[in-house]
Amino acid sequence: MRNIVRLTTYSALCGVFVFAAFDRLHASDKKNASIASGRIHDLSISIVNDSGKFVAGSNTFCAEFTKAANAEPVLVKDVEVEFAQQVGKIRERPTRALITESEVGRFCGNVDLGKQYYQPAFYYVYIRYTDTSGTRKKCNLSFAIKH
Repeated sequence: MRNIVRLTTYSALCGVFVFAAFDRLHASDKKNASIASGRIHDLSISIVNDSGKFVAGSNTFCAEFTKAANAEPVLVKDVEVEFAQQVGKIRERPTRALITESEVGRFCGNVDLGKQYYQPAFYYVYIRYTDTSGTRKKCNLSFAIKH
């Protein structure tokens, strides 16, 4: 009988630890949930935020530049991020996001995507940057807003 009680207590404690670890892991995933990402040679570029999605109106996000092989931050400069909605065959005028470098390879800012008239609403993200060799490059990503 004692062994059953010990085993039950041990199982309950293990379950609590596993749940706590899973909850902590899930919370850290939310902090850097990817909305859109792309790869150019050995460079990975991602648009991330807390929720992993954009909504109608104002949104906070970060553009992350990392090495594709090991996810180490990459030094880039002169980063510009623009968002353009695609409506049928028409691509709307891009909206430039105001961003600042928060860490090496991480640029955070805000963008107002306005009111959404289509469901889902498709967007293109244009990212322009200068790499360490001084070459100006660009990356195009896309995502959808579902109501």
